[in-house]
Amino acid sequence: MHPDTRLVAEHMKQFGMAILGRAIFDATFNEMMKPFAHALAVVHAAHGAEVLMKARIAQEHPLLIFDALPRASTVQGELSVAELLTIGRTLRYEDIPEKLWAATGFRLPNVKEFLEFGRLRNQIMHFAVPDRELSDHVLRFAFRVIEPVVREFWATSLVAYAEQWDDVIHADGYLAERLERLGISL
Repeated sequence: MHPDTRLVAEHMKQFGMAILGRAIFDATFNEMMKPFAHALAVVHAAHGAEVLMKARIAQEHPLLIFDALPRASTVQGELSVAELLTIGRTLRYEDIPEKLWAATGFRLPNVKEFLEFGRLRNQIMHFAVPDRELSDHVLRFAFRVIEPVVREFWATSLVAYAEQWDDVIHADGYLAERLERLGISL
């Protein structure tokens, strides 16, 4: 295996955190003048969570995030990131909780909500945006399902990554107010 594949997990972690931070930012503020911001926040939150959990699995070994790998007969020399990106197929969203447990021993505390949120993302992406309060779903997902994973594995909070998009989201109490209304404490 090419040594560059070892760099993938850290990049995925940082990218997943950034995506989740953006989703939290978009879910915290209203959609006025930003149509579909909350629907996009669902898409971003699910995608960010997927990337982030795959990052944790990849920390154990980068090839664990793949369902299908290039064959030795199709690759010249070592298996590289380029071949993985071109030929490999990563885990499906719904398979991530089991692979995370198998690779790390960590059981996702809210698997049902994780899977339901993935279905909501798919509905938005492939069919239509449902007529319901999507921002609440994003914040519940981020802080009830993904925040425990982030704290367990990296001893940090998603709040710091939401602040990268707007430093007043936490300092001015916008996020805390929304979370309090949803009965979520950090």
